[in-house]
Amino acid sequence: MNQAYLLHLLQRYQQGECTPEEARVVEQWYELLGHEQPPLMLAATEREQLRALLWQNIEAQTQQLAVSPSAGRPWYAGAARWAAAAALALGLGVGAQQILTRQSAPPVAVKPSVHQASGWRTYVNATTQPQTVRLTDGSMVQVSPQGQLKYPARFATQHRTVYLKGEAFFTIAHDKAHPFRVYTQEVVTTVLGTSFLVRAPEGTAPVVVKVRTGRVQVNPLREPAATPAARRSIVVLPNQQAVYLPARHELQRELVAQPVQLAAQSFVFDDRPVAEVLDALQKAYGIAIEYDSKALRNCTVTLNLQNESLYGKLDVLSKALGASYTASETHLIFRSPGCAAR
Repeated sequence: MNQAYLLHLLQRYQQGECTPEEARVVEQWYELLGHEQPPLMLAATEREQLRALLWQNIEAQTQQLAVSPSAGRPWYAGAARWAAAAALALGLGVGAQQILTRQSAPPVAVKPSVHQASGWRTYVNATTQPQTVRLTDGSMVQVSPQGQLKYPARFATQHRTVYLKGEAFFTIAHDKAHPFRVYTQEVVTTVLGTSFLVRAPEGTAPVVVKVRTGRVQVNPLREPAATPAARRSIVVLPNQQAVYLPARHELQRELVAQPVQLAAQSFVFDDRPVAEVLDALQKAYGIAIEYDSKALRNCTVTLNLQNESLYGKLDVLSKALGASYTASETHLIFRSPGCAAR
């Protein structure tokens, strides 16, 4: 076992390429140290610095944990012990920052804590239909076919964390004191209580986080250092989605293709001002619509839009007025030539 193998095992575990036995040993090591798992994506220089520091801690800790031959060989002895030690470098979770900031502190073996998540489970949907996984906090996760969800039997006391490959729709139990985090290979989505969809295909395909209710914050796990801090995370509201392009390390926000109605609203108008129609659309779908109130001052319509989608409603309204509309990141722009005074 050497440092090169340590880094190699770290990378294999992050990519899900470890054998079941290696993965089991990795997770046992985490529990032994009282750390939670989330593997943070660090820059190469940060990873190298942390690897060197962890190597020193690993050697000291494994020596401290070793038992005499007469007492028998524990699960972390020999090659298995070194594989388990490598997991510490892999995790880069809550303990990583402590190690980076306490380089001179003597290594201490940490016992499993009741405050940490435990008993990690992995659900793979091998069917052709979405399947629902109920979490211990009351949250529901509808995992799409071929999707994979990793979650703990018991959440940590400070936050709730799961891992996703593929696509799943989340309905999160509200708990302001314990943020819910969904990790994929490229982004982490943090919520308090909401419903949203995460699509995280493997490879370089875009990662999509689509919000139905509430709000979420999306952070890329890998961002170039030159990216302004203000652009390294975005907040996504209902009928919006975050799209992350891995090849370009680009995170953007946009309206969903088919907005859903969020609030009850009548869409039957009998000789009503067009501004009233647009205001009703904004309230029902939670999407701001920019328009020129002066240009529409004399415009009225008689329409029944009950059975139309948002864009279907706008299409009918635009046709009636000779108007048009466009989408601009998080809102719509409605343009009309106006109407002559009666």
